[in-house]
Amino acid sequence: MFKTTRAEALVTARRLLRGYASAPDPRRQVQQLYSALVHGQGWAPSHEAQILEFGAWLQGHPNLGELKPRCEGLLNKLT
Repeated sequence: MFKTTRAEALVTARRLLRGYASAPDPRRQVQQLYSALVHGQGWAPSHEAQILEFGAWLQGHPNLGELKPRCEGLLNKLT
């Protein structure tokens, strides 16, 4: 995947989160959201750390019920 700006990464992540409820595979949808954020350039170091922490949490295969609230929380912190 190619690098994007921070703003583009946030727009993509929000779009993916809006489509979460109708996604055939919610876990994959969240992985795409994470990927969009990781490939964004221009994050503050604290934001980069939060994104990487989210990725590590995601690798632990969390419960599906925890995915959307955690994504919403992360996006709120990044804006």
